Amino acid sequence: MKRKIPLLCFCMSVILLFIITNTTSQKAINEEPIILRIAGDNNHPPYEYIDENGMYKGFNVDIMNALSIEIGIDIELIPMEWSKALEALERKEVDLIQGISKTKAREGRYLFALPTVVNSQAIFVMKETGIITGIEDFSGARVALQEGDINYEIISGFQDVIIETKSNQRQAMDALLNNEVDAFVGNKLTGTYYLQKIRKSHLVKIVGEPMEVTEYGPATHLGNESLVIMVNEGLESLKKNGTYDKIYRKWFGEEIINKKDIIRAYFEEVAIIAGIVLLVIILFIIVNKRLKTEVNKRTKELQLANKDLLLHQKKIHSLAYYDSVTSLPNRLFLIEVLNEALDKAAKENIIFAILYFDLDRFKQINDTLGHDFGDMVLDLVGKRIAQIIRKSDVLARIGGDEFVVLMSDIKNENEAVLLANRIIEDFKKPFVVKTYDLYLTTSIGIASYPEAGDTSQSIMKNADIAMYRAKDNGGNDYFIYSKELSEREMDNLILINQLRQAERNNELRLFYQPIIDINTGDMVGTEALIRWEKSGEGIISPARFIPLAEETGLIVSIGEWVIRTACMQQKAWINKGYKPIRVSVNISGRQFQQHNFVETVLKIIKETGIDPSYLVLEITESTAIMNIEYTLEMLKKLKELGVYTSIDDFGTGYSSLYKLKEMNVDELKIDRSFIQDINLDIKNEKIAKTIIILANELNLKVIAEGVETREQLDFLKENGCNNAQGYYYSKPVPADEFEKLFT
Repeated sequence: MKRKIPLLCFCMSVILLFIITNTTSQKAINEEPIILRIAGDNNHPPYEYIDENGMYKGFNVDIMNALSIEIGIDIELIPMEWSKALEALERKEVDLIQGISKTKAREGRYLFALPTVVNSQAIFVMKETGIITGIEDFSGARVALQEGDINYEIISGFQDVIIETKSNQRQAMDALLNNEVDAFVGNKLTGTYYLQKIRKSHLVKIVGEPMEVTEYGPATHLGNESLVIMVNEGLESLKKNGTYDKIYRKWFGEEIINKKDIIRAYFEEVAIIAGIVLLVIILFIIVNKRLKTEVNKRTKELQLANKDLLLHQKKIHSLAYYDSVTSLPNRLFLIEVLNEALDKAAKENIIFAILYFDLDRFKQINDTLGHDFGDMVLDLVGKRIAQIIRKSDVLARIGGDEFVVLMSDIKNENEAVLLANRIIEDFKKPFVVKTYDLYLTTSIGIASYPEAGDTSQSIMKNADIAMYRAKDNGGNDYFIYSKELSEREMDNLILINQLRQAERNNELRLFYQPIIDINTGDMVGTEALIRWEKSGEGIISPARFIPLAEETGLIVSIGEWVIRTACMQQKAWINKGYKPIRVSVNISGRQFQQHNFVETVLKIIKETGIDPSYLVLEITESTAIMNIEYTLEMLKKLKELGVYTSIDDFGTGYSSLYKLKEMNVDELKIDRSFIQDINLDIKNEKIAKTIIILANELNLKVIAEGVETREQLDFLKENGCNNAQGYYYSKPVPADEFEKLFT
């Protein structure tokens, strides 16, 4: 009897609780419901976004929906552009923004609830970019941001930085991918998520991380303390009952989750829920059929959420830590392992090394055979290297055609050198993809701890520097980082930042070297040659700054300045009454490959009023054969404009004679390397003779560069060369001094 009384009391208590709850619920239904208007970004995945089916989803959306149930208030989620969401909150058109980063400046404008996550900001640049390694390199750079982004407060403080705002982070990332800007700064997870989704993560890298870490969560307008208190209570309740953890894992995953624990927890939870549901059905099935329907609905939703939990976790974890093309660890994974190696090395006084390498001329494979084919090649490269390295080594693909091997706990640097040689040697075997046998080479940069630095960022950066030095040496080789190398790279970084300002500071100059008719001695043309007259340092050799301009893309704007200035000068000489002569301008490979190159030339011709037949554009032989079909098309368009064209440095590349005939150029320039030793090296004499004969057979003019002696001139004249330029006649001189040569 004693046992039955507590059980009866329990049952009576449950029934009484149901009656009170049901009565309260019915009363609430009859009252006017409270509806919170909540604004959110319509394109900020995975936090909040509208998917391809028009559904508004994301981490913030799930949190707000859970909060609505927890505190018993209806909500209306309103997706819009981020800047408009901020304006709506400030005008009090909405009650809440569901997710915003907290800064000191914003604390003076909004009331912040408890944070839901901690955000990390990052700098995204194109893979080939070498001059931006952190926020400190932003001076003079073009940087894309989302309008209203917190990073604006940080970046706007840098001198000469050019900020381009976009409606959302996707548009800002697209601006980077389209080379409209030098860098994009924004939420790290959002940027990574978007790049993975559009399969372009191999084109972009993250530098200078972590840039900024901020608290992120709901916020309302000033004076709305009661709403903040209510939201905070709801968030604390969601965290206590485990709902927050489930939503977080759904969208962001966890680094390590035990599968057995998840499955066991799932069955335990389902068993508990099933027991509660069964008890409620037994006690109240007759009293309230509506409650049964609602409970069944909630139960199914919870079961589906639990089933999706493991799948979402696996997907997000794989997305965060593994490369989708090769299934190798990615940059994020590597950085974490590298930080662990640094801690161990510092404690145990040991050394380790990383090998940073990429594939030489891999872009040609993507351009010729397509990116899908290129992905297959990258997968084969990863598998081959994995067979060469030790079991304790870590191999990661960090973007594009770049891979890194971490060799932990080595005795000395020679072990890294031996591995580099094994990789280079193994690459001599072809990579077989479908019906193609591809022969690839690789450039490897080696950096070891502690020589290369004591942080993951410094070691990666210095290994990258060494890799590019190996590439500069011709590729298919390795280069070991040293502190002296880092100092040279720092000098280059400073120089390139100064070069960005050179044009606007009027420090660029054009010098002119005459081109002479060998038979008559008359001046028939001139070549415009760029010089940089740096304030306080004098003339800087083009050999020093042109390669840097090529690497960073500055060569495009500089090259346009050279064409325009040379045309203006030629027109000025004619206006002074001097005899018209052709002016030749060197065109870089990167400039020639611009899709609007011909349109730019036409625009300059119209602006300056120059007769196009007096403009000669010189492209090197190596540029001409880079993409022969494109070259033929561009040369045809230039010919239609009436512009003369020339193949510079002829004889140093590998032109097909058949294609040379199709190119329809006007002249060939014999490279100075064949002229300098013309009386000492019989091979150079034969090459020079062959080029002259070839040009004459194709009715092309021949210009010999680098003529310095009478003997060289006599040889050229005897063998039918038309024109020459070099110190024998004149060194390059400024325009005013060049005018003396007209008389």
